[in-house]
Amino acid sequence: MHDTIGDVDAIRAENKILMTEVVTFDQARRRHHPKAGGSYPRGKPDFFNRQELREILQSYSRGVIAGDWLDYAMDWNESGAVFAVYGQVSAVPMYSILKRSKQGRRPSGYQLLGRGGVLKSDRTLGAILKMLDSRRTALVKSEK
Repeated sequence: MHDTIGDVDAIRAENKILMTEVVTFDQARRRHHPKAGGSYPRGKPDFFNRQELREILQSYSRGVIAGDWLDYAMDWNESGAVFAVYGQVSAVPMYSILKRSKQGRRPSGYQLLGRGGVLKSDRTLGAILKMLDSRRTALVKSEK
C-alpha cells in the first residue's frame, strides 16, 4: 500500500488512472501535433499583421452590414495564414483570403479563394480586397 504523496505516480501507473493535467497551449500543441509550435523547417510562418487585419476586418464589416456575411475564421500553418468568410449557414466558407509565406523562389503573396477555386492571386492585399468587395457588390446588385 502506498501512503505518501510521492507515490501518486506509482498508484496511477498501477491502477492506470488518468487524471486531469494542466498544460500550456504550447505543450498541448506539441503533444497533439509534434511538428507544430516548434521551429518550422522553412522559418517562421507568416500571419496577418495588424494593418492587414484592420483592412480585412473593414472589408468584412462592410459585408456584415450589407447582410452578406455572418461569420469568419482565421487559421495559419507553415504555408501561411487564412481568413475565411462565411455567409448564411454553411460549413464551407464563401471566400478565403490566403497569405502565402515565401517558400524557395516563390514570392510571398495573397490569394482570394471562392467555392470554385482561386479567384485572384496578387502580391498586394489591396488588390485582393478590391476583388472581394466587387464580388460582394455584384451579389447585392444581382438580387435587386
